[in-house]
Amino acid sequence: MSRKFRGAPAAALLALAVLAAACGSSGGATTTSATASAPAGTPIKIAAIGALSGGVSSNPEYASGADAAVKAINASGGIKGRPLQLKLCDNHQNGSDSAACYRDILADKSIVAIAGGSDNYHDATAAQIEAAQMPIIGQFPVSKFDLTNPLSFNVNGAVVVGFNGLAQQVAASGAKKIGLVTLDIPTADVIRSTVDGVLSKAGVKVVNDVRIAPTTADLSAPAQQATQGSPDAVIWLTFSAQTSVAVKALRSTGYQKDIAFAGSAFSRKELETMGSGGPLTTGLVFPPAWDVSTAFGKQYNADMKAYEPNGKLDELGLGSWLGVKIFAQLAATLPTIDRASVLAGLKQLSQVDTGGLTPAVSFAAKSPLPYAAVYNPAYTIVEVKGGKASWDGDLHEFGTGTVLKPAA
Repeated sequence: MSRKFRGAPAAALLALAVLAAACGSSGGATTTSATASAPAGTPIKIAAIGALSGGVSSNPEYASGADAAVKAINASGGIKGRPLQLKLCDNHQNGSDSAACYRDILADKSIVAIAGGSDNYHDATAAQIEAAQMPIIGQFPVSKFDLTNPLSFNVNGAVVVGFNGLAQQVAASGAKKIGLVTLDIPTADVIRSTVDGVLSKAGVKVVNDVRIAPTTADLSAPAQQATQGSPDAVIWLTFSAQTSVAVKALRSTGYQKDIAFAGSAFSRKELETMGSGGPLTTGLVFPPAWDVSTAFGKQYNADMKAYEPNGKLDELGLGSWLGVKIFAQLAATLPTIDRASVLAGLKQLSQVDTGGLTPAVSFAAKSPLPYAAVYNPAYTIVEVKGGKASWDGDLHEFGTGTVLKPAA
């Protein structure tokens, strides 16, 4: 496994893939980079874990988003004059590498938090994380640990909020018959339960319930099954690496109606390319990553352009960037920065600055959701029509669809 520190200057179930996370890998050199204007002093160290490579779906944007935030923070003087240093660990989308990442990171007492990224395997490492009392900020939550553990502080509802919102949007469109495609794995049960609950409540029937293996490459057969009888929409919720192939397969059957899927791992260009053959509905939790109408949306785009120009602009990268920003926001207020002080500070953080990406968020208050460690109840919808992606500018409330006011 390769482990490296990204310092001062230099920089996934999402569809299930988007819930993969950013923590390290095994065996490799550690490097530290700095700019001429980098702050001095003892570095403040954080880590991020994710599937940065390997597996059916890898998301290196977890790394580029976190890196861009670290570089921008250091270019502005760091935190209280000290450089922020990031250790990235690649779990290669497998549990053994995730466990190795955690052994490495938790053993290093100088690492005070995990910020950004996403890891699918927290339930397996929960005992070790709890023993180390390591705070985890800004994940794409998928496991029970992510959703409920008091060490988790999430402003992204990922599957439980985003997929719920996507299903609400499809139901609100007037669809009555749905083709649903999910992965044939136990962790996809929460997806089916979430979507089925929303659709059945709205009187929408799943007429084609198709389940595929994570390794399925030829999607022509499941596409035929999903479109049998010409349902009003097809909801496709598998790995993001399969999604673009799935859209082509669905269109090749002659299906011209709406295709709905999680949009977190796709850039605007990718969505528009996929939407050239018919309408798409994509579910997110934040405003789309390319949007610059909010303070943090504008800053994220500027930071990526300045420090990670080859990085992909998508919700995964934006979420990872935001996790680092939230850590820095808190650390700047602490007289001593260690795991204990960061954890205590997070529990008392009543006004989390998300720069307009979310409604008001407080880690000091009870979560407004039935998931104790997820504090943002909003989802957003991006539609693609005629090959053009658009967002209505609204944050919608989990469970009701009510438009929410963004935090100032």
